[in-house]
Amino acid sequence: MSATGQIFIEALDLYAYHGHFAEEGRLGQRFSMDLVLDCDLRASSLSDDIADTVDYGEVVGLVTRTFSGKRFKLLEAAARALAEAILAGYPAVTKVAVTLRKPAPPIPGRMDSVGVKLDFTR
Repeated sequence: MSATGQIFIEALDLYAYHGHFAEEGRLGQRFSMDLVLDCDLRASSLSDDIADTVDYGEVVGLVTRTFSGKRFKLLEAAARALAEAILAGYPAVTKVAVTLRKPAPPIPGRMDSVGVKLDFTR
């Protein structure tokens, strides 16, 4: 019996220097993201041992390093880098969905945020 499921990290806020405009790279801004990781959770659901699952804290650390380690002009490129890092670092993860939002985009008009949602499968 398998126990496929999803591990999720919601509304992770990080400050970074991404964006198309020079001011975004100079001043930086806040970004918000949701991550959904598909994986087999059978072993951890039976053992109750963190060694048998994907450690959420480690994923947050990897995402933070990846997101802050390079300047991206587009949210699409940043989302792809996050998904690739997770898939490379965690073989048990078969699919990653990344929702990446820019809460204060430099766009005229009233809006809560702009962003992308991309799905990546191993």
